[in-house]
Amino acid sequence: MKLFRWFIAASACLFLLGFIPCLRAGQESNDSSAQQELQKQVGKFVQGQPPGTMPGRYHTAADLKRALQTADAVFAAYCRTPLLNPPRGFDVVHNVNADDRSTPRGWPIPVGMGLILVGYDSGHRLPNGRFASEGEGPVLGGISINTLDCGSSSAETDLGRDEKSDFYYLPQQTGLVHGWPQAGGKIFMTKRTQPRWLPVSAERVLNVQIEKARKVQKDVDAASPQNAYAQWQAGHADRLRQYQETHDQLAKTNKQQADQMLQTLLESEKQTGKMMASMAQQGSDMNKMAGQYQASTGKSLHALEAQLNSLSPAQKAAPAYVYQGADGAFGVGQVVPPGTPGAVAVVYPNPDFFDRTLPAWEAQSVCIGVSTGPNSQRSPLYPTIQNIWKSLDWDAIAQVLK
Repeated sequence: MKLFRWFIAASACLFLLGFIPCLRAGQESNDSSAQQELQKQVGKFVQGQPPGTMPGRYHTAADLKRALQTADAVFAAYCRTPLLNPPRGFDVVHNVNADDRSTPRGWPIPVGMGLILVGYDSGHRLPNGRFASEGEGPVLGGISINTLDCGSSSAETDLGRDEKSDFYYLPQQTGLVHGWPQAGGKIFMTKRTQPRWLPVSAERVLNVQIEKARKVQKDVDAASPQNAYAQWQAGHADRLRQYQETHDQLAKTNKQQADQMLQTLLESEKQTGKMMASMAQQGSDMNKMAGQYQASTGKSLHALEAQLNSLSPAQKAAPAYVYQGADGAFGVGQVVPPGTPGAVAVVYPNPDFFDRTLPAWEAQSVCIGVSTGPNSQRSPLYPTIQNIWKSLDWDAIAQVLK
């Protein structure tokens, strides 16, 4: 009898051992078929938000709406690639807006559009049998129309601006795509023959840097312990009056609470005065630190003024280059001679680049960008992004250009 029970148990084990791989194979097969089905699911284009129009001074709302229609034409040409017509295995969320608020007089209307891929979840089906979206995925890229800063950051704040224009770093061309210049992950397309950028003179850049340094020094001086304490003392009487007014108002309903509040405020005023007076004393740690900072900002300002004064008229009018290297040979952002390793040219938009005789809503330039950021690269859809980029119909996009 024991032998019979052992035989039954052994047979059951052998049966289970043989069945488990079949279960796993069946599960893997189901997962694989779901993945294959997911890749075949037809996606759609989704407008993330209503198209936006932000009018400026030189164009009407009707002009901006026509510019959005031009963007739709560029978008349609962009989507001619089979991977997007229709999209399979993902949706595409796109947002578009025409922003004319800072457009120079006579220039066409700039329009921007962002594209995001939304993947599907193979483990979650909807009641209709389709796979559910798993949320916004990687950035496919973007399309901008009638902007010049393709391949460079828009209006670099650390470079500054003067009364004439914003300053930009000159985009460094890294290659050609279908005959169009590429800078990093962006390609600039246009039929215009005028230069896109004009050089900023060394004098203009140095004057902006000097004004920045003066403002910093002024702010540092105002924040010194002595000046801060003097400003605090100047406002002492006004604060006491406000405390009393607040007390009198509260006392109408609760005099005890009002008296306690006033006592707390007066004590805080007293302690703050002691602390600020201590910091303002000669020889205090705060005073020493502020003095060092004042000396540093003053030194920077004097160095910039000396650099500008040392230049000849020809050197002042020459194109500006700022240092962007990492070897410490110069300070980052310092104006350096042309040809310095690690230097980048400073430029501003050519006011005569666009054809002013064309309607403001026509596309005179198109910038096509593809995302190469780490968030996109970590997504399973990243190879799809690269394939879309490689298979774009550049000729169809170029036909929209005027």
